[in-house]
Amino acid sequence: MRRLVFASTILMTASVANAAVTSSTVHGALGNSLDGSVAVGDALSGLIATELPGDNGWHPANPAATNGSLDPSGLPTFTNDSGESGLAGLLNDFPDAGLPAKRLQYDLAGATDIGEIRILTGNDGLDGRVFSTTVIGLSTDNGANFDTLGYFQSDPSGTTNSGQWGSTLVTIFDDASPFLASGVTNIQFDFYGVDNTGGQMRDPFDGENPFTGADDGLSAPNTSPLVWEIDVLTVPEPSSVMLASLATLGVGLIARRRR
Repeated sequence: MRRLVFASTILMTASVANAAVTSSTVHGALGNSLDGSVAVGDALSGLIATELPGDNGWHPANPAATNGSLDPSGLPTFTNDSGESGLAGLLNDFPDAGLPAKRLQYDLAGATDIGEIRILTGNDGLDGRVFSTTVIGLSTDNGANFDTLGYFQSDPSGTTNSGQWGSTLVTIFDDASPFLASGVTNIQFDFYGVDNTGGQMRDPFDGENPFTGADDGLSAPNTSPLVWEIDVLTVPEPSSVMLASLATLGVGLIARRRR
């Protein structure tokens, strides 16, 4: 498996995050190379998002464009805890410069402490659709107000995928704390176009990017990604709780034997 790791410190952080919000990127050689990183039973598992005003729908080749967003290749793709292939999760092309291709909101079961967020994109065609650019907003008051967690671009503008990668995993975390955000009740995801049909990563803006303050010198992208999974991992993770319980049980048994 060929992988490239790209990490960057995000320039905008929400009031719900206390230290440096950071993202890392891993590429897989094939569309299914990173399926093992998909979380099962995370805070979004099985949830169906609300499509927000400004949502740009689905690519015409995606069955969800005809059958509606509840088609298995539509909204369920993002939270079904499974690696994908084919046209599942394919967002609509030709978003206007600076505007998202897809706008989603997830309402969590209750106030949730988040450790990290993972976004898996890919394409069996091994082209620019494997990249991702996402802006994430968090609410701690049941959706009344949202703070921007950050702008997350999987790769530097100008990066070209010409057959070397089939999948991309972006992991968002706090580099100084196990908590990315606390007491989160709702999460919004804005997914943007990513390339120019030639496999070259571009930021979504013509001119200066308002999130980074930089101009990548490239025109805005016209091609959108295939989003194959969105995971929100809680703190502590269920597996961590089980391990802690087993450790406590072991200490108790040792103490009992000594007595």
